[in-house]
Amino acid sequence: MIGRVATLLGILAVGGCAWIGEKGSLNPGPRPLPNTYTFMQIEALSLINTHKTVGDHIVGWITGKDCSSPRAERGDAYCMEWPDRPTPPPQVYCYSTLARPTCYSQPYNEGNDRLIGFVPASTPIR
Repeated sequence: MIGRVATLLGILAVGGCAWIGEKGSLNPGPRPLPNTYTFMQIEALSLINTHKTVGDHIVGWITGKDCSSPRAERGDAYCMEWPDRPTPPPQVYCYSTLARPTCYSQPYNEGNDRLIGFVPASTPIR
């Protein structure tokens, strides 16, 4: 967490050092401010698509949690732990029988049974 805070402070500190003028030279003079509607549009797009403000994304990046102002306004916690990943589905072995196929979690090795399908357990990405 300290590395993320240091990175954010470094970006903010270096971001205001100099301004590149129209001729390509560094100009320590005042920088023109962006249009205020630009910030409002970015904030609106963030709220519409992720249900989080830009500040929520920054706080969530620093803390490593899922932070959301609209959720806090509804009375829930501002920052929550990310939900755990679901368990992968088990392996399934299906054999043909007289009526419907019968499926087992382990191979069923009896005399006349025919394997008609096998679904392996998924492997995690990480």
